[in-house]
Amino acid sequence: MMPTKRRMALAGARVGVGVAGIAVAAATVAGAALVDWPSLAAPVPSAVITPEPDQQSRVCPGPLLTLAEDSSQASAATSVGGAQNEYGAIDAQSTPVPVQATPLMAADNADADADGSPVLLQADPAGSTLPQLAGSQSQTASAETIGGLAVAACTEAVGDAWLVGGSTDLGHTSLVLLSNPSTVAATVNLTVYGETGQVDAPGSTGILVQPGSQRIVSLAGLAPNVNSPVVRVQSRGGQVAASLEESVVQGIETAGVELVGATNAPAAEQIIPGIVVPRPGATSGEGDAPPAEVAAPSARVLTLGDEPATVQVGLISEDGASTGTSLQIQLQPGLATKVPLDGLAPGRYTMRLTADQPIVAAARTTTTDDFAWFTASAPQKGDFLVAVADGVDPTLHLFNPGTADAKPVVTQDGAASAPLTVPAGQAAVVPVAPGSLVSVTDGAGLVGSVSYSGDGLLSAFAVTPPGALAAPITVYTH
Repeated sequence: MMPTKRRMALAGARVGVGVAGIAVAAATVAGAALVDWPSLAAPVPSAVITPEPDQQSRVCPGPLLTLAEDSSQASAATSVGGAQNEYGAIDAQSTPVPVQATPLMAADNADADADGSPVLLQADPAGSTLPQLAGSQSQTASAETIGGLAVAACTEAVGDAWLVGGSTDLGHTSLVLLSNPSTVAATVNLTVYGETGQVDAPGSTGILVQPGSQRIVSLAGLAPNVNSPVVRVQSRGGQVAASLEESVVQGIETAGVELVGATNAPAAEQIIPGIVVPRPGATSGEGDAPPAEVAAPSARVLTLGDEPATVQVGLISEDGASTGTSLQIQLQPGLATKVPLDGLAPGRYTMRLTADQPIVAAARTTTTDDFAWFTASAPQKGDFLVAVADGVDPTLHLFNPGTADAKPVVTQDGAASAPLTVPAGQAAVVPVAPGSLVSVTDGAGLVGSVSYSGDGLLSAFAVTPPGALAAPITVYTH
């Protein structure tokens, strides 16, 4: 049926009204978009949780060891006497805090019952603040197969550490000491680098260290005939305090022993304070002088980047009695390289290494009868404490890598020393007493070490800043 004119008019009217309604709605929406409506936002429920301070703990590595005392057990380790420990803790007001010393098990040392074992040091929090805790140990050996002075710091257990030192060449014995102070087992992997690159070392992974115990690993059993090893120590489960013992025999004469602590983590800059270069021929006995290539001071550097590294090595005299030096070297990645420091005059130095790739480093010097390894350390984060173990002529070295002079206050066993200024880019040398506890306030930014030198004996340890504390965290509730 054909639509009438009236019906067509009504349909047109309806369409017009619909279009007008749409236009009005669009205008309303557009207008609403221009109106500044109030905003309502509910805060997300959350809370800031500050972890309670936990115990401070350090691990002393234990007595010096030798291998093959029993010819029927060539790989067995035997201690040669006991180490002497020095330790202490103070609170924020420099008041002494009790320290608990607990021996760890040392099943790999056949004479641990007689000579002692590694020691775990613990200090409880003083209220809401952590105490400063420090410890070190010393031992002078004079056995047929091991002789010299070895002093070491008591250090924190960590999950990743680098040991720069030792050798598995003829006449050298190097032992990796792994102490687990925790209550859970630690599974340790050792990665060994040498002068030809990373070493294929069967048996270096999956080393189980039981809770509250120490394992002793002969480096020669993993990487024989390596002149310049660098060992990375990584642990899962429990964390470990790692150190390396190196002893040297030349012919039938002992030529020194040292306990080498972990060096600073890989970085583009490494600082090694307190390097002691003794007088030529300094000796305590009638033993033959070591060969020239052994007696010359040297550094050991490993580059960890993917590209060759340019490394600037600078030596700064600490006492003004000797002249420093500097050199630039090119190093291939993954190779542990010995850098000779020939012609370096007797004296005390800080070594500063800068590179365009991450590096780890340490330095070595010798006397006729002994030698020492000097490891890198990070700048201190604030006030710090140093325990000075017994030994000959202990000296505290403080290097200032900053751009402004530092004015630390050094206190030994409660008695403050004379005012001290450490100029920017230079070091200060402070004699300290054997068996003392040394507090350094206003020491943030300084890099420290303690050296021992005299009577043909030589040793040193780095003053390592404490590890990072747990930071407050924000917890969001559902």
